[in-house]
Amino acid sequence: MATRPTGKEDPNDGIGFNMTPMIDVVFQLIIFLMLANDMSRKEIEEVVLPVAFQGTEDTGREEHRLLVNLVPDPAGGPPRLVVRGADVDLAAFQQILRPEVARVGEALHVLIRADRRIRWQELRWVMQACAAPGIGIHRIQFATTNPDAGTGGRP
Repeated sequence: MATRPTGKEDPNDGIGFNMTPMIDVVFQLIIFLMLANDMSRKEIEEVVLPVAFQGTEDTGREEHRLLVNLVPDPAGGPPRLVVRGADVDLAAFQQILRPEVARVGEALHVLIRADRRIRWQELRWVMQACAAPGIGIHRIQFATTNPDAGTGGRP
């Protein structure tokens, strides 16, 4: 049975703030950011990059860059070409390049992450695929490591 207010009661008594929806939203954001971070790493393969004492840092926009990984074959065969997390051959690589060139145009550049154990002759066919008729990518970059960033890369 309801009682009559006497005027001595606290008006905020029984009023609270429900934190459950906010905690749910925070956990959803954490899960989303963890998954988004994992998806961005799918393009990068485990390679040992060559050392460069001179060079410029890539400042291009990622949506205009195609990341290509050349991973050595442990059995001694030709290196594996990995694009967007999948092994591809030369024909499939060119099929990936054509729509990218049509979408982005001349702003597209290819970043090659080749293992330091891969010979130049094995890398050349990737560059030739980029320069093929109908594709014509003229900006190709190579990922390297800087042995000593504190001294400007000088030994």
